[in-house]
Amino acid sequence: MIIGATETPQPVDVSTDDRHWQLFATAKTADEFCRAWLALLCRQLGNVVAGTVLLESGEHNTFVPVAVWPEPVGDLSRLAGVAQRALTEGRGIVNRERAGAPAQIGYPLQVMERTVGAVALEIAVADEARVSAALRQLHWGVAWISDLFHRREAQQAGARIERIGSVMEAVATALRQATLQQTLFDVTNHLARHLRCSRAAIGLVEGHSVRVAALSDAAWFEKNSSVVRRYAAAMEEALDRRGLLAWQRRPGTAPGAGEASSPHAALAHESGALSILSLPLLLGTECVGVLTLERTEGEPFGDAERDWALAFGGLLPAVIDQKRRAERGYLRRLQDDFRRVFGKLFGPRHLVWKFGAAAAALLVAVAVLVDVDYRVSAKTVIEGEVQRVAAAPFEGFLAASHVRAGDTVREGQPLAELDDRDLKIEQGRWASEREQHDKKLREAMANGEMAAVQVIGAQLRQAEAQLALAGEKIKRARILSPFDGVVVSGDLSQLIGSPLEQGKKLFEIAPLSSYRVILQVDEREIRHVEVGQKGALVISGIAGEPTPFSVVKVTPVATAQDGRNFFRVEARLEQAPLRLRPGMEGIGKVEVGEQRLWWVLTHGFTDWLRLTLWTWMP
Repeated sequence: MIIGATETPQPVDVSTDDRHWQLFATAKTADEFCRAWLALLCRQLGNVVAGTVLLESGEHNTFVPVAVWPEPVGDLSRLAGVAQRALTEGRGIVNRERAGAPAQIGYPLQVMERTVGAVALEIAVADEARVSAALRQLHWGVAWISDLFHRREAQQAGARIERIGSVMEAVATALRQATLQQTLFDVTNHLARHLRCSRAAIGLVEGHSVRVAALSDAAWFEKNSSVVRRYAAAMEEALDRRGLLAWQRRPGTAPGAGEASSPHAALAHESGALSILSLPLLLGTECVGVLTLERTEGEPFGDAERDWALAFGGLLPAVIDQKRRAERGYLRRLQDDFRRVFGKLFGPRHLVWKFGAAAAALLVAVAVLVDVDYRVSAKTVIEGEVQRVAAAPFEGFLAASHVRAGDTVREGQPLAELDDRDLKIEQGRWASEREQHDKKLREAMANGEMAAVQVIGAQLRQAEAQLALAGEKIKRARILSPFDGVVVSGDLSQLIGSPLEQGKKLFEIAPLSSYRVILQVDEREIRHVEVGQKGALVISGIAGEPTPFSVVKVTPVATAQDGRNFFRVEARLEQAPLRLRPGMEGIGKVEVGEQRLWWVLTHGFTDWLRLTLWTWMP
């Protein structure tokens, strides 16, 4: 019951103080420490009616009373308000209904700016001086509670560091350069020594069952023995639960006393174990194995061993998985890859994989089932259907050049002129000789000299022939265009005055209205091209709408170009564009019929593959 308010302090019981001081100095738990601390604080203040210490529990933002004063305790609900305010506001709180009434004091317990609890007191005599003194004493006193939390956190941090170090030592054992079987054997031996286990076992998950892979202190064991089967059953139980499973023999029960209600109990019955701990080794959501530890004597597995096993169990699965993958054969790797891909395609989640597979399947179906027009592509050159050469009619010197390649000319238009001055001189000489021979012929005929008539007549005809030849050469000194067309080649603008040999090609002229299409078809595609097939042509210089054509000739002669053979195929344009000129190049495509889209896309590779295999075959 609550001690009532009084103006006179209670007499101090020395034996009680000694007992509280002894408990305060030797407290092993936080609850004992807080009870002793609260009792000493309330007895030192002297006028405290009731008090309590609230500490944070395992649940977030939940505080429970760990110490009350006096004992036995009465109703302390009146202190809940001031304690709640102290926890919420994080400062000392004083509540007093009226002057002279008992005062309620709340003070937060803070560790590193974190509120871990609160102290709530009710003081009988509540004048300002006593309240201030109580607050000062409380401010000094809570340092003991803060020191308690600091020491506890330091111990926990030290334990965590020690646990991490030992876990990393065990992981280092697993990471040694060894096979998976040797690694598991070393790990079980290390765990048995470190955790003082009578036996440690590791099983590997294969499908929906567990195979015992390693036992501590046993380089070899009979896989079909009863104890190994018990281990496998216990591991499968832990695998089904997917969590830490601890089994402990009931106090007073002798080893092997018929406890076989579960696989772990059956294992303990077989091996005489006092405590068994099984932990699934999870890698993400996949379980790669199970770790089982057992003790046949000493204390059962405690919280420290369980925390250590959980920490180690979070790192070992990655090592096991890495070594299992490294030791796989080629077929097993291929099988695992297919299984992983099929899992993504037909299992849950992985929508991107499913969408991509559906799109790929649709594309393959379209490629296999849909027919398309197959066209053979070839480099194309435009030539004039008729090409005339303007050549030098005789030896001479170039006097003038009026056109060059690319110019459009009309029929009879001068293209070039040769120097005809020597020809005119020769024409005059032969004209003079003709006059002389003509005069001599008349004299011989007048004198009746028949023999002289015959000789002079021959000389006259020779002079007339030479005169006609000179005139013809003078006429042909002006080289004229034979028809309307375009100059395909030839540029004599830089050769004025230079000598020309008889028959030298000066210009090439092609007509503007009649063209011939020359397609250079690869030898791998020539088997598809036939006379009469239709096609379309796009010229580089006038790219736009394709120009239709039809194949008129397939020549059997191949020419080598860039390490490949090409056949010359001639075609005729159905309608020539106005800006089309001989010599232009482009790409022509010949329609050779319908084929499956898959064949169109892959026939080049399959043809090469057939030829390569034929070459390699004996």
